[in-house]
Amino acid sequence: MTELRPGEVIAGYVIARRIGAGGSGVVYAARHPRLPRLTALKILKRDEVAEDEVWRRFEREADIAAHFDHPNIVQVYDRGVAEDRFWISMQFIDGVDAAELQHVSPERGLRIGSEIAAALDYAHGKGVLHRDVKPSNILVADPDSGRPERALLTDFGIARLRDETTKLTHTGNISATFAFASPEQVSGKPVGPRSDQYSLACTLFVLLTDHRPFRADNPLGWVHAHTRERPLRISEVNPELPAAMDEVFERAMAKDPEDRFDSCGDFVFAATQAYYSDPALAVTAPAGPLPRPAPRSPRERTRKPMWQNFLHRRTLVPVAVAAVTAAGVGFALHQGGSPAVRTGLGLVPDRFVGTWLATEGQTNYRLTVRQAELGDPVLSNRVDGVLPNGSPFHCEFSAPLDQVPGDGDRLIVGTSEIVVREPANACRANGPTTLTLLPDGRVSRKTDVSGLITYTSADAVVASWGRDAAAIARAFPSLIGQLAANGTAVGWQGGSCRPKDPGPGEAAHGAHRVLCNADDTTGQVRFDVLDFDARPGQSVAALFFDNDARTTAVTHQDVAGALTVTTAAGVDPAATPDTEAHRALAAVSFPDGDPRSRFVMVLRWPGHTVNSLLTDWLERAPLK
Repeated sequence: MTELRPGEVIAGYVIARRIGAGGSGVVYAARHPRLPRLTALKILKRDEVAEDEVWRRFEREADIAAHFDHPNIVQVYDRGVAEDRFWISMQFIDGVDAAELQHVSPERGLRIGSEIAAALDYAHGKGVLHRDVKPSNILVADPDSGRPERALLTDFGIARLRDETTKLTHTGNISATFAFASPEQVSGKPVGPRSDQYSLACTLFVLLTDHRPFRADNPLGWVHAHTRERPLRISEVNPELPAAMDEVFERAMAKDPEDRFDSCGDFVFAATQAYYSDPALAVTAPAGPLPRPAPRSPRERTRKPMWQNFLHRRTLVPVAVAAVTAAGVGFALHQGGSPAVRTGLGLVPDRFVGTWLATEGQTNYRLTVRQAELGDPVLSNRVDGVLPNGSPFHCEFSAPLDQVPGDGDRLIVGTSEIVVREPANACRANGPTTLTLLPDGRVSRKTDVSGLITYTSADAVVASWGRDAAAIARAFPSLIGQLAANGTAVGWQGGSCRPKDPGPGEAAHGAHRVLCNADDTTGQVRFDVLDFDARPGQSVAALFFDNDARTTAVTHQDVAGALTVTTAAGVDPAATPDTEAHRALAAVSFPDGDPRSRFVMVLRWPGHTVNSLLTDWLERAPLK
C-alpha cells in the first residue's frame, strides 16, 4: 500500500504525519476538515487480504468502538471510503503506546492497568471482547491542562461480539499477538471476558518487569507456553515487587478461565492490594472476589509508605469500582439476567449500578445506585425543582438496600433518609420502594411521594446528543437532559435545550454549543454551554466582552475551587436588569485543573440582575 505524505488530503482530512502501523492499517495524525484539531486517521491495508472480508472487519472496528463512551477507550468518530481507501477517524491521543515504556514504576504500572481493566470491564458489559490486549494497543496520553496521565485502549479491529455467530476468521487463524494470547485463543477454544483478563495480566507483567511472563520465540513455542507452562514469578523477574504478587498473576494467567478472577477490575485490584499490603494480607489461591483492603497504621507500613497517598490520588478507587461502575450494564446481561451477581463489593446486579436521570415537569431527579450489602446505603437521590410559589427547592436522600429478589430485575430499597432539604419544608422521605429494570434499559421507581418515575441512564443521555455535543452532555447531563427525536431536550427545571452551530467568533475557536431556553417566554434563565475542546486560548473577557469586563469568583457545590464569572464592565451586577435592549450577560468559566475548564457557560435571565442569576439559579443548577 502506498503511504500518504504530509499535506495529502483524504476524505477532507489533511495528513500531518505518520503515527504508526499495525496489522490492519497505517495510522496518521490528520487535521480535521472542519474543526481546528488533530484526528487519528487509520487507513486500511487493502492489498493484504480479501477486500470484502477486510471491509467487514474494518466496519466492525468502527461499529463496535462507536458504541463506546468510556474515558479509557479511544473514541471512533467516523468511517468511510475515499480514493479507493477505507478509513476510520478516531480520537487523537498525544502520547505514546505502552510498548514504548520501560522501567515503569509499580505505582504507574498499576494505575495504567487499573484504567485498562475499567475499559475492558466496560466493553465486556457491552457484550464485546477485545481479543488483542497488548502493550501496543494501550495509548498513554500525556498530562494536559491539569488532567493527569491517562491510559486508553484502542484497536478493536479483531474484537468480537460475544453472541455473534458470523465467523470472520478462518479456522485456526490466531489473530491476537502470540505473546499475549490466552490458552483458549491459541488452542481454538471459545473465548470470554477472562481471555482478555489473561492478556491484560501478560501485558501488566511486561509493564512491571520489562519481560514477558513466558519464554518463547516462535508460534509453536508460544502455544506450548500458554497451554502447558507456568508463568514466570513476577517477584523473581523484578525483585522490587513483593512475592505476594506471584499468586495474583498466576491466578489471572490460569490455564482454565474458570480459575481466573471474576473480572479484569478484580485482578488489578488484587495486584494492587498485594503490592501495597504485607504478604500475609495478599490474595492467595482461593477463588472468589477480593475484599477491599484496609489502610494500615503508619508503624505497620514497613514496606511501602504510599498506601494512603495512592488512595488519595484516586488510583486504587477506580480499580475497586471499575468492575461495578465502568461495566455499566455489565455481566448480568451475558448471564441471562442472573440474580444478584456478586462483584466482590455487594449484592446489587451490575445493571442497576450507575447514575440515572429523570425530569418530570420542572423537577429533576438524579439517582445514583451503588454496590451494597443488605442494610447498607445503596441509593442516593438528588431532587431539584420549583415550588408552586415559584421559588426553587433542593433535596438529597439516601436509602439502604432491603432485598434483591431472585429475578434480578428488581431492587427493594428501604425507607429514605433526608440528607439535605432546602427550604426546610420542601421534601418528604419515601417509604420502602422498588426499583425495576425495564426491557428498554431504563429503571422505574414507584414512590409514595412523587409517584412513578422512570429514569434513563446517564450514558444514554450522553449518547442521545451525538458526536459534536457529546462532551457537553457528558459534563452536564443533569443540566441539559436527554435529546429527543425532535432535536430538543428537557433539561433542568424543564428547560428546553438543543444543539446549535456556534456563532462566527466561537466557530473560529472550534467551539461546539448547546443552547437552552432561547425561545422561552416564561422567564426562565437562558444559557449557552460552549465546548472549546480545550481551555480557550483567549480570555473569556476577550472572547465575549472585547476585554471590557469585570470578574468575580463564586463557589458551587459541584465544583472544587471557584467559578469565575465575567460580566461587561458597564453592567452593575446588583442593579442592572437584563432586557432585550441591554443584556446583562454572565460568562461562567471553570478553574484550572477542573476537567470542565474546556467549557464556558453564558447566562442571562430576562428581567433579573446578574446577582439574582448567580444566587437564585447558578448556585442550585447541577453542574455534573
